[in-house]
Amino acid sequence: MPGALNAVRKAIPATYWRVRNALALGELYAPRAWRRVHGAEPYDEAFWDSHDIGDWEGFARVVIDAVHPRSVVDIGCGHGLALQGFARVDPTLRLHGFDDSDAALARARARGLAVDRIDFVALSRREAAVLARDLACYDAVICLEVAEHLPPWHNDKLLTVVTAGKRLIFSAAHPLQGGRLHVNERPAEYWMARLGERGFVVSRDDEAFRRAVAALDLPPWYHQNVHLFEPKTLG
Repeated sequence: MPGALNAVRKAIPATYWRVRNALALGELYAPRAWRRVHGAEPYDEAFWDSHDIGDWEGFARVVIDAVHPRSVVDIGCGHGLALQGFARVDPTLRLHGFDDSDAALARARARGLAVDRIDFVALSRREAAVLARDLACYDAVICLEVAEHLPPWHNDKLLTVVTAGKRLIFSAAHPLQGGRLHVNERPAEYWMARLGERGFVVSRDDEAFRRAVAALDLPPWYHQNVHLFEPKTLG
């Protein structure tokens, strides 16, 4: 069966990608309904165990060297590995995280991190705008491998929030990357265009930033997908 799927993927990649996204959407909404009734969630302890890897202190140093932040907010912080990296590198930083997974939030809080729950599917546009105003004081917003987990009709709310701060470090799964409940895989150019509509452009330091991230011991999708953005007014 895996061999047959790989053959289809190679023969008709665009069709494979659309069908896979459609199936993932069903898989996304089914667990959401199940969680409302049974309290279960798709991003469970086993999922976070499998993602408990990476040189996040090194990542924090790269971001600090590029942006020089005094405050960092992580949208979709998971179980807090990136935030913990920042806390270890510079304990004076003001840090905050948001995620939708109960298991992840519990692990992040056990690490001593300040985190809150956010559900972009349930979040209204007004609530997203209010949150963005609250986050405008942050020097750096991080959003890593989050957008692909949200149906595309929620993109605007995510983009409202992640463009609230002074700089943005953003990565999202590219088409055919694959992963748990990936329903919105897009090429980097898509996100660059959407962020451009909101006044954010790829930083002049992006190439050096990406080289520095690529040198770290992180899962390969971060090397491939991450970019540094800044407001157009800084260009």
